[in-house]
Amino acid sequence: MKKLILINAIIWATIVLVGAYLFKENENWKYLFGTILVALSIVNGLMINQMRKDKKECAVFK
Repeated sequence: MKKLILINAIIWATIVLVGAYLFKENENWKYLFGTILVALSIVNGLMINQMRKDKKECAVFK
Protein backbone atom coordinates (compact mmCIF):
# COMPACT_ATOMS: atom_id res chain seq x y z
CA MET A 1 0.00 0.00 0.00
CA LYS A 2 2.94 2.34 0.62
CA LYS A 3 3.96 2.07 -3.04
CA LEU A 4 0.44 2.98 -4.10
CA ILE A 5 0.46 6.06 -1.87
CA LEU A 6 3.83 7.15 -3.27
CA ILE A 7 2.70 6.63 -6.87
CA ASN A 8 -0.51 8.53 -6.13
CA ALA A 9 1.46 11.49 -4.71
CA ILE A 10 3.75 11.57 -7.74
CA ILE A 11 0.79 11.50 -10.14
CA TRP A 12 -1.00 14.35 -8.34
CA ALA A 13 2.17 16.44 -8.19
CA THR A 14 2.59 15.92 -11.93
CA ILE A 15 -1.02 16.92 -12.59
CA VAL A 16 -0.63 20.11 -10.56
CA LEU A 17 2.64 21.06 -12.27
CA VAL A 18 1.33 20.37 -15.78
CA GLY A 19 -1.89 22.23 -14.99
CA ALA A 20 0.07 25.21 -13.70
CA TYR A 21 2.17 25.27 -16.85
CA LEU A 22 -0.75 24.93 -19.25
CA PHE A 23 -3.12 27.33 -17.47
CA LYS A 24 -0.61 29.98 -16.33
CA GLU A 25 -2.13 32.73 -18.47
CA ASN A 26 -5.68 31.44 -18.63
CA GLU A 27 -8.38 33.28 -16.70
CA ASN A 28 -10.06 30.01 -15.66
CA TRP A 29 -7.12 28.66 -13.66
CA LYS A 30 -9.14 28.98 -10.44
CA TYR A 31 -11.64 26.43 -11.69
CA LEU A 32 -8.93 24.00 -12.77
CA PHE A 33 -7.25 24.00 -9.39
CA GLY A 34 -10.59 23.81 -7.60
CA THR A 35 -11.42 20.72 -9.66
CA ILE A 36 -7.98 19.24 -8.95
CA LEU A 37 -8.45 19.78 -5.20
CA VAL A 38 -11.89 18.14 -5.23
CA ALA A 39 -10.59 15.17 -7.22
CA LEU A 40 -7.56 14.82 -4.93
CA SER A 41 -9.81 14.84 -1.87
CA ILE A 42 -12.06 12.15 -3.34
CA VAL A 43 -9.14 9.90 -4.29
CA ASN A 44 -7.47 10.32 -0.89
CA GLY A 45 -10.75 9.56 0.86
CA LEU A 46 -11.21 6.38 -1.15
CA MET A 47 -7.64 5.29 -0.40
CA ILE A 48 -8.11 5.91 3.34
CA ASN A 49 -11.34 3.90 3.34
CA GLN A 50 -9.59 1.03 1.55
CA MET A 51 -6.70 1.11 4.03
CA ARG A 52 -9.16 0.94 6.93
CA LYS A 53 -10.95 -2.02 5.36
CA ASP A 54 -7.65 -3.81 4.81
CA LYS A 55 -6.64 -3.31 8.45
CA LYS A 56 -9.97 -4.67 9.73
CA GLU A 57 -9.75 -7.73 7.49
CA CYS A 58 -6.18 -8.45 8.57
CA ALA A 59 -7.11 -8.16 12.25
CA VAL A 60 -9.91 -10.70 11.79
CA PHE A 61 -7.67 -13.33 10.19
CA LYS A 62 -4.90 -13.12 12.82
